[in-house]
Amino acid sequence: MHNIESVSANTLQQIEEIEKRAYPLLICDVDEVLLQFIPHLERYMNDRGIGFKETAYRLKANMIHTQTGEHLSDDACMAIIHDFFESEVSRQEAVPNAAAQLERLSRRCDIVILTNLPSSHNKPARANLLETLGMDYPVITNHGPKGGAVAALCAQRGHHPVFFVDDSPTNIISVGKSTPHVQLVHFIADPRFFAISDNLPNVALKSNCWLETGDFIENLLLTAVK
Repeated sequence: MHNIESVSANTLQQIEEIEKRAYPLLICDVDEVLLQFIPHLERYMNDRGIGFKETAYRLKANMIHTQTGEHLSDDACMAIIHDFFESEVSRQEAVPNAAAQLERLSRRCDIVILTNLPSSHNKPARANLLETLGMDYPVITNHGPKGGAVAALCAQRGHHPVFFVDDSPTNIISVGKSTPHVQLVHFIADPRFFAISDNLPNVALKSNCWLETGDFIENLLLTAVK
């Protein structure tokens, strides 16, 4: 198991509380994967006189004061993101077809939701919203690259397939290095940011459509059973 040392004690404790079975596993991110993020964040920013300078898939160094064009510092960007989650974490809307496709896939694999949140106390609101939207699966909170957390989640899965769906290039690359056997799905719901996102190495599917993603994962699960 690689990079297990990079997992926080809090994240490991959450993972240890999940039943581990010798069964296929789907690990899903939340923002821009299961829940709309960019549209909500942009509205939140615009109400505060802040916008994105360009359509580039990054948050830090891309926020400006709309009246002056002045860049926000990294700390100010992170403060906006932190305040956004404090205010909006229970209000985000589902990505189209996400709930139905997870329900479909749950008949063939375990599903775990692995989300990076600024504060662990945001977890109950996020889990409650996902449950309300029909996505009632174990929620694990993490900080930083997700490679170590995914390695821990893969433990005791044997040779069964594991899938990782995330919008973040950092997380996709981290998981690809820590657990090379995991099938990587780079998913960005927002069509503008999906269109300009880089093609990452070792990605099995790049998508912004859960119908396509559900078909892709189910076909691989069916192939693995044969």
